[in-house]
Amino acid sequence: MPKLPQEIIEDILSRLAVKNLVQLKCVCKAWFALISDPQFAKAQLKQAAKAKKTTITNLNKLFFANCPLQTIDVEAFGDGDGDRISQQVGYPERSAPENWADIGGSCDGLIFLVCYSNDLLVLNPTTRDSRELPKPDTTSTSQDSVFYGLGYDVSIDDYKVVRGAISAASSGSSSREAKVEVLELKTNTWRKIQYAHSSINIDGRGILSNDNLHWIGTRKSDLGYVRVIISFDLIEERFKEFAPVPEYHIYSLDLGTLGDNLVIFCESEGTFYEVWEMKKYGVKESWTRLFSVSNEIFPYSEFYVTLVGFKKDGKVLLDFDGRELVVYNTKEETLRNFLIDDDWDNFEAVIYEESLISPNVAVDDEANRLNQAEDVEEKVENSSEEVQIKKKGKKLE
Repeated sequence: MPKLPQEIIEDILSRLAVKNLVQLKCVCKAWFALISDPQFAKAQLKQAAKAKKTTITNLNKLFFANCPLQTIDVEAFGDGDGDRISQQVGYPERSAPENWADIGGSCDGLIFLVCYSNDLLVLNPTTRDSRELPKPDTTSTSQDSVFYGLGYDVSIDDYKVVRGAISAASSGSSSREAKVEVLELKTNTWRKIQYAHSSINIDGRGILSNDNLHWIGTRKSDLGYVRVIISFDLIEERFKEFAPVPEYHIYSLDLGTLGDNLVIFCESEGTFYEVWEMKKYGVKESWTRLFSVSNEIFPYSEFYVTLVGFKKDGKVLLDFDGRELVVYNTKEETLRNFLIDDDWDNFEAVIYEESLISPNVAVDDEANRLNQAEDVEEKVENSSEEVQIKKKGKKLE
């Protein structure tokens, strides 16, 4: 039976779903080596990105930082296949199961976890690969506003982790001291960078869009507190004040994405919720209202409601203060709850896309370099042996 060329095999495999590729690693040693190759992981990610552009959604799978750690296939919710909906991931062995964690970011299938024990982990919940990061040089107190982020810097082909702490403002002053550090996975070293917006307070997880991280920030003014969006350029490593949010009487505000676009989920005047999408990145005038709904439709009005994501059918996934996960049908104005296995009675959720990207990029790259060096050395040895054989053959003649 004729064999397909290797490049065609690689192209076919790169178009498959990650869960299938994980299973196909068991077919043979050659496929195991191929699917484990970081370059193949990048190729698969590019193919997935192309397919994603044809679907107006940002909801692939959900990762839950709770006990136990678990993932949920939201698109399978309601099709009667309960086994496909939720899967437990389990903490890496070095982290205790009771070790509470916040989610610091999500990018290309990697999840950044901030444990309450001060451990920092990067995890791929699909492959179960994980990595513990060194502790930052700077510390923070319980009064500080701490923010995190995870993103990809295309200029150096590496993932960056961002961690910052903004101190509480002193009496009679709006200025705060900010300490920000960045870690590249390949170097595994924290280094300090500048945050030139000390009067703007940000905290929590940064939202990744258009190669930038984004946070909702607050600035004190004569009229009270003003909400702004702060962005962080992963290549230039610069913070800047982003386009203003829509000018309405906003009671609460949350940031998310729809496809590649930023969206905000806000409670206006305490009476209704709205979702706005930024159709053109960075342009204030491109904010477009997607829908508005009275908060009376939500039975948990005493909880803080945040936007998680959008399903393929246009339904909206909402988080009720880490206690309830709800699918809201905007057309029928109906709610449907997820049942979540949670020993903590509280969770934090983030969208992620399944991938083969390993958090141990530096280790993988070094292994590839050594393998390539061994291949070159072997070829040189084989070539030398061929030369010696030819020389002996000529002497015999």
